[in-house]
Amino acid sequence: MEQPDVHPPHARHGGLPRWLELVIAVTALITSISSIAIAVHHGKIMERLVQANSLPYMQGGFSDATPDGTRELSLDVFNRGVGPAHQQSLRVAVDGRYVRSLDELIRTSLPPEQAAEAERIFEGKTLQNRVQKRFVPGGQQQFVFRIARTPENEHFWKLLEAAQSRWDVEFCYCSVFEECWKVPGKWQEPALVQSCPRDEKHEFLP
Repeated sequence: MEQPDVHPPHARHGGLPRWLELVIAVTALITSISSIAIAVHHGKIMERLVQANSLPYMQGGFSDATPDGTRELSLDVFNRGVGPAHQQSLRVAVDGRYVRSLDELIRTSLPPEQAAEAERIFEGKTLQNRVQKRFVPGGQQQFVFRIARTPENEHFWKLLEAAQSRWDVEFCYCSVFEECWKVPGKWQEPALVQSCPRDEKHEFLP
């Protein structure tokens, strides 16, 4: 009986050894994984850069003169950051007590016997920004109220100027990325918070 022919396996002709092919495959895999990791890391860096370039930094306070020297009592909010700020809450206090309007600010700042006359003198003579929320671009400011000194109101204007040290303001604002900060007092540093809820009972609308 004839035996079947058994042919020995042919040796590989040319090409790379199997161990070297395996090394090359593993190297390619590691390179691909590294490229993905670098791309993800780069994406996070770019996201942080965009946020940094959109970061607002707001301060607020009272003043009694404009940069050109005009005598004027005012409350202003300044965005000294590079990104826009959405001011969502604003409260003003006199001696720690919240006031809700410019008239109430005047009444609370002056003795009762002078408050009524002062309100009459200032009536219709003030500038008031009565929006509930303010959108302040980077590097810009918005006024809340302004009271110019005139010969007619000079006496009461000076009384209010003297009462300025008793006034305080606190407000809360957010960035376009919904990151929020609260400023607890005039010219104080912003503190990071989760949100800016409005306290309608104490919100200031001049």
